Amino acid sequence: MATEKGANPTAKGPVPSAVKLTTLFGEREFAWDKAIYFPAGLKGFPDHNVFALASFPGESGNAFLLMQCLTEPELAFIVAPYNLESDTIRPEHLEQGFGIHGIKKEDGAVLLIVTLHKPDDGPVSMSVNLRAPIIIDTARQAAYQHHLPEVGGYSFHHVLS
Repeated sequence: MATEKGANPTAKGPVPSAVKLTTLFGEREFAWDKAIYFPAGLKGFPDHNVFALASFPGESGNAFLLMQCLTEPELAFIVAPYNLESDTIRPEHLEQGFGIHGIKKEDGAVLLIVTLHKPDDGPVSMSVNLRAPIIIDTARQAAYQHHLPEVGGYSFHHVLS
């Protein structure tokens, strides 16, 4: 097969600007240029590196976001943006995490993974993972699940009230 000089014979056309996925929350469209790249993946999901953030369908201004994997439609997390002005996580521990990953403080953001607990005989409760928050470099659209030091006393299941 003859190809033009420099042409890629396996290329299938231009890269799409968005991806449409049938997610656990219905069909959603995500822009590739808004994707967040996790070089090391997430704990337990090392091969899933590309995610996008979205509001839940029909909800705006909600305290929770959907963090959807763009390469595996069935993989999604509920996350809560962390207020960097809060003292729930000691600022020096977050600054240390930003430094380890080369994130400027002004470009740093933090998300907490939310877990829903539904006992057989009680109400639903929620907790967040304070011990391993997701730290984001908003300038580079890169993110890392960073383990905070044990001395901070951070819980993997910090109950939300």
